[in-house]
Amino acid sequence: MPRLTRFTLIPRQAAAGGFAMLFAGLLTVILGIPAQASELDVYSWRPPAAVEASVRASAVASADASANADAPDPTARAAAASDASAAEATLQSLMPSAAATATVQRDGFTVTDAPKPEPVPAAPAAVPTADDAAAPAAANAAVQWPFPGSVRLSGPYGPRDAPCGGCSTFHKGLDMLPGEGAPALAVADGVVREVSATDNGGFGVYAIVDHTIDGQLVSSVYAHFQAGSLQVSAGESVGVGTHLGNVGSTGQSTGPHLHFEILIDGITPTDPYAWLSQRAGPM
Repeated sequence: MPRLTRFTLIPRQAAAGGFAMLFAGLLTVILGIPAQASELDVYSWRPPAAVEASVRASAVASADASANADAPDPTARAAAASDASAAEATLQSLMPSAAATATVQRDGFTVTDAPKPEPVPAAPAAVPTADDAAAPAAANAAVQWPFPGSVRLSGPYGPRDAPCGGCSTFHKGLDMLPGEGAPALAVADGVVREVSATDNGGFGVYAIVDHTIDGQLVSSVYAHFQAGSLQVSAGESVGVGTHLGNVGSTGQSTGPHLHFEILIDGITPTDPYAWLSQRAGPM
């Protein structure tokens, strides 16, 4: 049997110590995995500062345990450094996870429709009364045309060829053709100055009415009425629109029409169409 010396025992003791340290390191790593997994659940509810402090304390404790091993073997020191690195990595992985659990409060808003304006009730329409229906619609309260609406004109005011024997070559009035029998109306308020109920030649059956318009005496002449149609007498007051007589062809006439004149100051003839258009508006 060979003799054992102290030089023979030293290598065997060193090998046995190395295996022991390796086994201790593996055991530490295996036991640390479940602890780290449980730490993830434990740390999930803690604030980031508390998580960092806890993980750093665990890392320091693990490093101290590895540093206090019996043999200062290089393998042991490597295992301790590995444990410290693992702890630091755990700290780095836990910190973002813990920070992600923070809840961000945001301002909210609600979209609503603007209130609709209250409808404004329409003013009630005026209901016409019996008096309104009976009242005539006046085109002009002071002056109007002898006939309502438009009528044909046959002879304007001014020079002309005499249309008949005894007719003048200067037409002092306006010949209007509304149709035989149409009622002729007073153009303004006034007083009947002169009438002829019979056909005496010239104007035939006619009426002359004096008016005061714009402070001035103005006379209107209505000639060639139908025989028996005269409605007024001399000295009678009439209003605008009063029925004076019906259109005919008495006197010096070539057909049924109204010969209408305007005499300024009761004497001087003027263009009836221009005078009425200025005061009563277009026909």
